[in-house]
Amino acid sequence: MVISSYKIALVGLWHLGEIYSAGLSQLGHRVLGLSDDEKVVMNLLQGIPPLPEPQLEELISQNCSWGRLRYSTNFKEIENCNVLWFTFDTPVNDNDDVDLSSFWKALDKSLPYLQDGMLILVSSQIPVGTSKKIKEFISKNKPGLSFEYAYVPENLRLGEAVKCFFEAERIVIGTDSEIAFQRVEEIFSGLKAEILKMSSASAEVSKHALNAFLATSISFINEMADICEKAGADILDVSKALRLDSRIGARAFLDAGLGFSGGTLGRDIRALINFSKERGFCLPVVENVFKKNQDRKDLVRQRLLEVMGDLGGKTISVFGLTYKPGTRTLRRSRALEIVSDLSSEGAILHLYDPVVQKEELPLINNSTFYNNPYEAAQGSDALIFITPWPEFRKLDFKNLFKNLKPQALLFDTSNLFFDKEKEIQNWGLKYLSIGR
Repeated sequence: MVISSYKIALVGLWHLGEIYSAGLSQLGHRVLGLSDDEKVVMNLLQGIPPLPEPQLEELISQNCSWGRLRYSTNFKEIENCNVLWFTFDTPVNDNDDVDLSSFWKALDKSLPYLQDGMLILVSSQIPVGTSKKIKEFISKNKPGLSFEYAYVPENLRLGEAVKCFFEAERIVIGTDSEIAFQRVEEIFSGLKAEILKMSSASAEVSKHALNAFLATSISFINEMADICEKAGADILDVSKALRLDSRIGARAFLDAGLGFSGGTLGRDIRALINFSKERGFCLPVVENVFKKNQDRKDLVRQRLLEVMGDLGGKTISVFGLTYKPGTRTLRRSRALEIVSDLSSEGAILHLYDPVVQKEELPLINNSTFYNNPYEAAQGSDALIFITPWPEFRKLDFKNLFKNLKPQALLFDTSNLFFDKEKEIQNWGLKYLSIGR
């Protein structure tokens, strides 16, 4: 139970905002979720979040019924709150550079309703140096306003975001104000997470550094996978050995595959690269991590060309379209980038994903979406598994493989079926994996 209940206005109601609105109200605070998007607000009032997450609908409905959680499009209600919290999911372009235009627009729209003594928090993903600009912007455009500020970087994961909120390993509070730190600490007092106090700039860099480190691990293990393929080694054995070292750990990002996507890791890497270039120095490690990952998305096309030759007119089934398992999110999905590349080669594409609906997909030439995996495999020259949904391991191989053409290729891009390689080959298929 919280020590004191705060009246919190959250601005931004996509993934980050839906989780924080539900989580903070569950901790006992009075929460008002704000957005210009009337459809999003209306759906949330009915307990329907923009992005489904386990346990989220129940939390939203429960706290709305208790009167602790409301959603609105009326920004004037900010003046009735003592905390203003920005929870936008910061969009990125195709090069993973951030676009903060929505954030600045919302901050400007909120200015008339800021009250003296208000605590202003930001958990949106912002480039280092942005907190300083935010404080300067408020002071310039609302002269004389007394306010506290802190940057509290989010650390949610799609598909398990509610769990991440309530079982956070740490909460970073970036502020130079002891009052702000104490208030944020009090807001989160219902959680058992370790709390770290630092400057807002350090908090910004810590968020970048975390994701850059994870991205580096992914690019590193993919380079080791390339070596394994040339050396006759198995990347699964190599990864196992690394994870058993206490300095690395069992949860390290050491699964070889097609690299990271979705924009989250790339966004923080680009923020660091842009920051360094603006100040005249280089980050060779971080820059090469980004380049390695960009190159990795061409791996499927290259391998298929090597094994199958010209892809024009070949039928290829692609299973797994979301950017990672456990979420419906297609934004910046590596699978869709690969599908687009294969379409450009003239391939005929059969698409399947266990949670995606046809209307959610962008228009892709020469492609057909199937709701049934066995129908999607019908008459295909190759079957590619991209997003490693656990459900794929439960497929009926007999029914699946009999629908493929004889001696078809099965490309397992995440080594999901590493233990079924012989079984797959016994069906007369060519089995191709990563780093093995």
